[in-house]
Order: sequence, then structure tokens, then C-alpha cells
Amino acid sequence: MPNRFLRYGDQRYIISKEAEARLDRALDAVYAKGAGHQWLNLYHGTEAPCRLLIASGVPITIETEPND
Repeated sequence: MPNRFLRYGDQRYIISKEAEARLDRALDAVYAKGAGHQWLNLYHGTEAPCRLLIASGVPITIETEPND
């Protein structure tokens, strides 16, 4: 399985399928429903808290890096 990363601004974070699903819901709330912004806890339920502000104008991409 390839490694997947969330690029947020100039930072890159490892992202799981579950976190990607939460990101999709946050993006839907911001862009489709006009919520303005949403906070996303990237590593929900872990000791490594990482909250990202999902808002229009913030560059966000998902990158895939193949395993060798």
C-alpha cells in the first residue's frame, strides 16, 4: 500500500483513510454548505494532536508516494 500524505500549506502530514474521510466531510461543510471554516483533528484519538483549519483559500492536496 502506498504512503499517503496531506499537504497543508507548506507542511506534509501522514493521512489515514479514516482521517481522509473526515477531511472530505470538513471540505464538504466548508465548500458545499458554506460553513466558512472547520477544524480538523488529523490524528483523532491519539497522543499526537494535530488540528488543521480547513477554510477556503488554504491549499490542501493529498499526495501518494509508492512503496518500493
